[in-house]
Amino acid sequence: MGFGYTRRDLLRATGAGLLSRAAGAETAPTNRVPEFRRGGMVYRRLGRTDLWVSLLSFGSHTDPADRIRAGPNKTVLTEAGQARRDRIILKAFDLGVNLLDVYESEGQWEPAARLVKDRRQRVLISLAHEISAVEIDRACRLFGHVDLYRFHTAEIDSACLHHWDVLRKAKAAGKIRAIGIATHIERTMSHALDELEELDYIFFPYNFIHARADYSQFLPAALARGVGLIAMKPLASGSIMKLDPKARPGMKPEFEPLQLWQRRNRPILPQAVAELTRSLDRLPDETLCMAAMRFVYSRPFVATAIAGMFDEILLEDNYRALARYQERSPEEDAALEAARRLAKLCSPSWLAPEYRWLEEEWRA
Repeated sequence: MGFGYTRRDLLRATGAGLLSRAAGAETAPTNRVPEFRRGGMVYRRLGRTDLWVSLLSFGSHTDPADRIRAGPNKTVLTEAGQARRDRIILKAFDLGVNLLDVYESEGQWEPAARLVKDRRQRVLISLAHEISAVEIDRACRLFGHVDLYRFHTAEIDSACLHHWDVLRKAKAAGKIRAIGIATHIERTMSHALDELEELDYIFFPYNFIHARADYSQFLPAALARGVGLIAMKPLASGSIMKLDPKARPGMKPEFEPLQLWQRRNRPILPQAVAELTRSLDRLPDETLCMAAMRFVYSRPFVATAIAGMFDEILLEDNYRALARYQERSPEEDAALEAARRLAKLCSPSWLAPEYRWLEEEWRA
């Protein structure tokens, strides 16, 4: 912001902020998010909200193979593709998944509303879309209310603050239960903690390769403020499949040209594959993606890991990984950390331009 005072400081100075600050001091969270188990699912509290989210959540991205263009910057699914996605989502609900993230830009608001109509009280709807009173009201007409609403931002600038005020008003009116942002940039995450009053949660990319020392400054600050942490990209847009010597036949990333650890399209980093394979040999029925998901599940500060799932097998693998995440051995932890450190030494030219943030924002 460039000033000595943050937006949060100025609001606190009005008096109402002082009360919320005092109340927050009494409920500062520990490094472990409160959780409970029901059936085979784990549920964790989202920051200081009253929302308990399943540790595995269903992501918003749809299968590129099923998309058809429906206008500028918008796609929908083929009839068969939508039916398949609906079946997978319903199976996820049966397994205990209770958070469904929905993109309007991929034509999923109406299908999701139909799907959850008879179970709305048991499903949390998360939306990311244009921030306007008109669109928020449209979402509420479809879903009754919105449990989580966010927008993506690279900076905490005037446009971001305008969007934030719209969300705050909608929350105060009872239309939204929790408000947050998504960002790929650690400094923006930290700025958001200071500038965005009433911040409930942050979507941030997190997986065993891009963890970058567990965001050493951001994470403690977020936990101290009781901000919920939602891990997106737990499999780096599915590109971790490219590393997997035991990948299931037919499985492929969301974006096929994307692969980790390429240097001018040369093969993936052999040392990383060797370390990961050595770890996986202890669990012969487990894929690398399952091990990677278990790594994210095991982070005590993560409220939920949100993953795109285009096939029932992926859903089943992610669920099996959740059921076993507490079983991971110290040796596996060491192997995963060794692979991450090796990857950090890799050349920077390893991603397509549209995914360059995966490297630029996590390299020390």
